Amino acid sequence: MKIKNQDIEQLLQIIPDYPRTNIFHINDISVSFSKKLKEFASLKEYDYDDFYLFNPILEATKLEINQPRYNRHAKLYDYVFISSDLEKIEDKKLFFKKIYHICKNAAKVMIFLKQRDYELESTLEDLNFVASNYVDISSEYEVLSVQKMHGWGVYDM
Repeated sequence: MKIKNQDIEQLLQIIPDYPRTNIFHINDISVSFSKKLKEFASLKEYDYDDFYLFNPILEATKLEINQPRYNRHAKLYDYVFISSDLEKIEDKKLFFKKIYHICKNAAKVMIFLKQRDYELESTLEDLNFVASNYVDISSEYEVLSVQKMHGWGVYDM
């Protein structure tokens, strides 16, 4: 899956110009996306943490899928970008539970998919990710946008 520069720029327009924005990125598929997101964060003076699960990308840090927590120093994130092959993740529910715990309330999670995944949408809703919506920026992939909403549903996380 190749992510075009104009698609990246269009997607980054969703991030408002607020100080102290924290961005968490799990990337296994696009060096150009990683570079562009890092440049964007640097220009805006945002905090950007870049990780990979399966394929080393640039200067990204290896994220062990089975580690108990995904964030470092108990940092919470405003935006989480996941451009990794979710098919390789055996327990998606556990993976997204860990993602939930690193998100600030109302954080946006942007998930790059090869095609729409209604089963994933249902799983995310069960985990209190709401406002599920596909962002139409490319014919080559789907971007599923969800938000963490603390206090919705049962606290069985």
